[in-house]
Amino acid sequence: MRNLIFTGEYYGETITIQQVQKRTAKKLFDAGETIYMQACNMRPFGVWSTCYELNKEKEGGSTFESIVNSFEYYNCTAETGLYATFYKRIS
Repeated sequence: MRNLIFTGEYYGETITIQQVQKRTAKKLFDAGETIYMQACNMRPFGVWSTCYELNKEKEGGSTFESIVNSFEYYNCTAETGLYATFYKRIS
């Protein structure tokens, strides 16, 4: 697992996020914390695409697996990356 940390603007707020494994992201999501998701070849604060914020309250009862599967089906391609990467907010 690579230890990647990114800092950037997310809807007018400067945040710092760190990459985490999928199982860690699921535990954080189930605990009610906010996590971020992006296709693996894209940067979280990139020009063409920004990361997607996930929160259990915001998603309205959807499971983590169904959210990730939907995201990967519609957003992950050979160009953007074939799977999702996950990030947690550290500041």
